[in-house]
Amino acid sequence: MENTIDVVTPKSDFTFADQFTPLDQGNSEFYALLLRGMTHKLNNLLAVIQGFSSLIMMDEALDETVIENISHMKEAAKNASNLSEQILPAGGCSQITQQELLLSEFMPMLEDNLKEPFNKQGIPISIQCPRQVTKVNADPSRLKSILSELMTNASDAASEANGKASMEIHNPGDFSPTEENCVDILVKNSGTTIPTDKLKQIWHPFYSSKNSSHFGIGLTTAAVLSSQMGMNLGVHSADNTTVFWLSIPAA
Repeated sequence: MENTIDVVTPKSDFTFADQFTPLDQGNSEFYALLLRGMTHKLNNLLAVIQGFSSLIMMDEALDETVIENISHMKEAAKNASNLSEQILPAGGCSQITQQELLLSEFMPMLEDNLKEPFNKQGIPISIQCPRQVTKVNADPSRLKSILSELMTNASDAASEANGKASMEIHNPGDFSPTEENCVDILVKNSGTTIPTDKLKQIWHPFYSSKNSSHFGIGLTTAAVLSSQMGMNLGVHSADNTTVFWLSIPAA
């Protein structure tokens, strides 16, 4: 039996991440330059910490307690490096290169990667993509980042309540009105319901209901990248089902 989550939600019920509009051009270029330089220097320092930690741990004479402490230090440096990689996209400073993209060819290349968090947690997941999909304008790398963030969030939410998840891709007119000329991607998960007063907050940086191992900027990053590419990203949550809707202008 196919794993699907049946839900039809009117557009007016979605809460959109519309507060993430690009800064004016002058400030945008300044902050992009500043953040790129800072993250580059930070990564250089973290590489030194990780490299020397590995070298020290090769000393067979080290006490086990010392090895354990250095392992924690090395792991912290690795996590800091991962966080550093998210600073530019979350800050709206990613370089965007849009092109015509055929999702019916693009999605199969991402499928294993998108399903990975679900497979790790044993969560049922289905990805439904028509054989013929209208071309869209998007940066392939940045679109992959958005979808990865949405799918990771769905897998975490579904795992908390033994739920399931799905991704659906719809041609113009199948979900949103034909005249809007958008390809719609819906990421759904069953589980718990996000309270109405929390829906706007989920886009905010460092707002997270998860443990400290999560940085709390995944959905912020998805919202910022969506805005940079002229896409709309919204969320609706009711009756123990949450739906993220990414609306992409057709090419």
